[in-house]
Amino acid sequence: MVVVNLDSISKSYSTHQILENFSMSVNKGEKVALIGSNGSGKTTLFKIIAGQENFQEGNLSLRNDISVGLLDQIPEFTLNNTIYEELLTVFDDLREIEKKLKDLENKISTFNKENKNHEKLENLMEEYSNLSHEYEINGGYEYENKIVQVASGLGFEGEELNKKISFLSGGEKSRVGLIKLLLKEPDLLLLDEPTNHLDIESIQWLEEYLKKYTGAVIIISHDRYFLDQVIERIVEIKNGSDEKYYGNYSYYLEERKRRFEQRMREYKNQQKKIKKLEESIHQLRVWGRSRDSEKMFKRAKAMEKRLERIDEMEKPSLYGKKMNLDLEIDKRSGDEVLKVNNINKSFDNETLLNGLDLNLYWQDKAAIIGANGSGKTTLLDIINGDLNPDKGDVELGASVKMGYYRQEIEKFDPEDDLITALVKSCSMKISEARNALGAFLFTEQEVFKKVKDLSGGEKSRLRLLELMNGNYNFLVLDEPTNHLDLPSREVLEDVLKDYPGTVLVVSHDRYFINKIIDYTYELKNYDLTKYYGDYDYYKEKKEEFKIEEANDEENNNDEKKDNYYFRQKERERKERRRKRSLNKIENKIEDKEQKVKTLEQKMTDPENIDDYKKLKKLKFEHQELKKELEELYEEWEKYID
Repeated sequence: MVVVNLDSISKSYSTHQILENFSMSVNKGEKVALIGSNGSGKTTLFKIIAGQENFQEGNLSLRNDISVGLLDQIPEFTLNNTIYEELLTVFDDLREIEKKLKDLENKISTFNKENKNHEKLENLMEEYSNLSHEYEINGGYEYENKIVQVASGLGFEGEELNKKISFLSGGEKSRVGLIKLLLKEPDLLLLDEPTNHLDIESIQWLEEYLKKYTGAVIIISHDRYFLDQVIERIVEIKNGSDEKYYGNYSYYLEERKRRFEQRMREYKNQQKKIKKLEESIHQLRVWGRSRDSEKMFKRAKAMEKRLERIDEMEKPSLYGKKMNLDLEIDKRSGDEVLKVNNINKSFDNETLLNGLDLNLYWQDKAAIIGANGSGKTTLLDIINGDLNPDKGDVELGASVKMGYYRQEIEKFDPEDDLITALVKSCSMKISEARNALGAFLFTEQEVFKKVKDLSGGEKSRLRLLELMNGNYNFLVLDEPTNHLDLPSREVLEDVLKDYPGTVLVVSHDRYFINKIIDYTYELKNYDLTKYYGDYDYYKEKKEEFKIEEANDEENNNDEKKDNYYFRQKERERKERRRKRSLNKIENKIEDKEQKVKTLEQKMTDPENIDDYKKLKKLKFEHQELKKELEELYEEWEKYID
């Protein structure tokens, strides 16, 4: 069953043509990716489907009985709501039914039994029965659990749901918007970069969720690993029109290359044919003049008409315009590049890093992965010297020249145009800066844009351009593929694979990690665990550990000697994590106990003894703290068993 059909859609802004004869249809339950370079019209298409933008030509057919959900890049919320309260608004209809049911319950329970108007009571009972059925079939008994489940999957758990929307970062607000959209369960789900602001665990959860989603899904995403896992068909916007690929992203890469090679053969054959005709026309004219032969001129004229009728093919391009990135170094570093020794770091009494060690050697290419908030960027800031650790130190090896690629762009003056920004940061001449910007797809008037007016992708390209001209032999990269389109990501990967220096990268781009990384570090429970391979190797080892743990529980006394060492090491890591968690809980208990003592002093203070309202408030706070303490004591007992 076709859910949405776009037929020969054309859309332009002023003189700029965005879409031209674009066609696409999606069936119920299909998972389709919409790809194309930045500015190719992907988001415009989403807005057309959602009814937020019109188009000049073509037809859009959308079933009348389906709901469409679009993931807004800047969602609107009630800022005074907590996250949980905001998510509850998705189910306002069900909550209204709850109020009506309670009202009916009160009416029925207070109905005068001696009242002879049995018909009125029967009507109330029937209304209550109908509403209860409506409430049940629409998920009334499940929606609160569903909120907790989806919120947890996308990284909001426990007390985090009580955070006010007004205190959230932009990335956190985007996650709340995604959760709200998933809770609505529209028949057609339009997801524009859904994995932005998600860590790897949340992305994996979203992958599994979408695989099981019964509605139709169209996804715009630069996360190629995510596309491989979820989608079954790709529609690429190319020169405003559509090109379809019936497979996932890996299939798309192979098929795109096959089509390019086929078109190149066809193009070359046509060029040969054209050249042959042109040569024949020229020869006939030469013979016509030398022999004064009208017949030869007529034959040449006939061939010219044949040539005019040929619809000349445009020379095919595999990638289109791509940035020209080249990373070179003048001088290598020593063999030991980086030594991180016993690093501890806390913020507001919350431990982030504890006893962390990391060693990197010449030409190592390592990735750090971990949940949002686990301390990845904090570690990079400590390595770069922007942040001091509470304990431990960082040592750079001999002749190390480090370049740090940040997610922000604070090193450039936002009021500078791009030429001025490069001249300042890289000590370039104006002509050199203009040429360099052109190689990075900043053309014509774009070089006079101010830094503050750049898009996310343009900012990423400018930072990479600065990095390329720094002659660094050690690159520290924080989410370098964010905001880059697919061709730019491929360029960056190819360059980093051949880069002769050392690389340390924080990334949730699993496809990127698989292409360039030798070692993967997982930052979890304040410490790093090293895996001697790329992301797929890490994933495989994590699965092996899970299986081993399950086998250990089932057959604790039948351990195989060849695996004993690895299990022992895992147990030692678990013990270190247990001690850290225990220490964290004990600190919380000490803090709560001190607060209880302070409250008890206030409750017995002569100044408050006659203030009933204040005493009532203090008593309530005292009871709440006692409850929290009891929960912490119970949690503490689990760790000492």
